[in-house]
Amino acid sequence: MKHYINILLLLVCITANAQTNVIQIIPDIDSTFNSKLTGEYFYENTHYIGEQFFNKDWTEGDILLSNGTMIYKKSLKYSGLLDELIWLNSLNYGKFKLDKSSISEFWLKNISENDIHFKRINASDTSAIRRSDIFAEVKVEGKFSLYIQRKVSVIGSENVRNDNTLTSYDDLKNTPRYYIKLPSNQYLMLTKIRRRAFLRLFPEDKKAINKLIKDNHLKIKIESDFVKLIELMNQ
Repeated sequence: MKHYINILLLLVCITANAQTNVIQIIPDIDSTFNSKLTGEYFYENTHYIGEQFFNKDWTEGDILLSNGTMIYKKSLKYSGLLDELIWLNSLNYGKFKLDKSSISEFWLKNISENDIHFKRINASDTSAIRRSDIFAEVKVEGKFSLYIQRKVSVIGSENVRNDNTLTSYDDLKNTPRYYIKLPSNQYLMLTKIRRRAFLRLFPEDKKAINKLIKDNHLKIKIESDFVKLIELMNQ
């Protein structure tokens, strides 16, 4: 069941004893905002080998809600495994998985030189068979836009012995997906950034793109060079 978290009026404080969860309603001392975050309590599975979160540590971030309201300075983690944004309530340290549909964009701060910007996009693969809302990092926006889904996948499992007990752990791997948004609002998707695969997406512009790559000494398999190429295509 989903718990509704009202930043203006209520905070849900969840404490656990050996048998049951006790839900306690306490007044919210933060009256800065008049909007509501919605989501559900997040029970974190730790039986992983590898990292499910884009940012391993809790990071200060801002959230733009779908209704246009900004929420500032929240402790956030983005799970690439679940494609979900997790919020840590700083008053009671409860963890909540926020409703994706209520979030338009969010920014993670203090991870790199610049804020890392994510946006909820409705994308499909190149076959246009599947279409769904995903969170993707914004790298370039313009005539041609580039969004990267920081996806984490389970690639296997193994048993680990802890105190004479075998426990199954899932092996995790970063498996990013690259979405190029065309002027027609269609999305093209790559699972790996390779020159030949990218050029196949633009058969009519193959010569011009090859010239951009050559003139600017770009190696497409390097993500930063791929971002640079999309920027050049917008000029």
